[in-house]
Amino acid sequence: SSLQFDALSSLLSLFLQTMPGSDLPVPILHPEAAFSYDTYLFDADGTLWHVLDPHPGAIDFLRALLEKGKQVFIVTNNAIRSANKALEKLENLGFKGLTEENIVTPNTVLVDYIKRNPHFMEKSIYLIGTEGLKETLEEELGSECFGVGPDHMPPHELFPHSIDIEREASSVVVSDDPHFSYMKMIKAANYLLDENCGFFITNEDATFHTRSYALPGTGCLTAALRTAVLPRMPEVMGKPGDRMAAFLINRFGIDPSKTLMIGDRLDTDIKFGNENGFDTCWVRTGVHGGEDVKKAMEGEDPSLIPRFTLHFQDLL
Repeated sequence: SSLQFDALSSLLSLFLQTMPGSDLPVPILHPEAAFSYDTYLFDADGTLWHVLDPHPGAIDFLRALLEKGKQVFIVTNNAIRSANKALEKLENLGFKGLTEENIVTPNTVLVDYIKRNPHFMEKSIYLIGTEGLKETLEEELGSECFGVGPDHMPPHELFPHSIDIEREASSVVVSDDPHFSYMKMIKAANYLLDENCGFFITNEDATFHTRSYALPGTGCLTAALRTAVLPRMPEVMGKPGDRMAAFLINRFGIDPSKTLMIGDRLDTDIKFGNENGFDTCWVRTGVHGGEDVKKAMEGEDPSLIPRFTLHFQDLL
């Protein structure tokens, strides 16, 4: 019941444990407290696994939650894979017992939003993104997408007179795109001169998760386009935006006060949880480390500060 949960929540401080010799900037979550929520939101890469290696204890912890009847969702900003492909990867890594409904991506939220606002798909969709996202949108919405793939600049002497923006679009969708170019930005900016044209961004991650080299993320692309179309503002479908949280609350009836968001990135996962009323737990296996948390605690944005931290293997 709600009263029981409130009582348990008020005792959370009794369940916190300190690791000997540790200088972790936030308290560790005790196993009893870790199982006290109704709903669990997990980031994927960097949180549950790295590349093809599940983090120790992650598979067992997720299985234990499902066995206890908890609501479990994988909430990822990866807009390249469909929910079906994401589920396939989870199963191949050893995470069993989930269905496509347990996988929430920016694509999931975008499709739901456009279906509820069908004027955004009356015409074609101009997509700065991948072939996989194109297939998802066309299959789910029945609306043709164009713009995927290379779009090279014309010869200097023909520019800008040879730019083709005659095709109509009722929405512009921006996502991961290895072929992002100045020409694509020009076309998107011109479509967005029409105030009735939808402006959607799957996510604004600054980087992709990698330990070996810098890999700019979708946020680098969207920052350029945002500047080009000011004062227009996009609808952001992924974390830390509130569209994904609203989708989870409305579709699955989750109670934010009884929900734990677990992730490795402060600027997406932890911010998403804090700004949408979820408890937050940072794992030390991905993008951000202890020094990043300490900097956040010294900074001016409290939404970047996790409430707890944990290692999955310590919970079982």
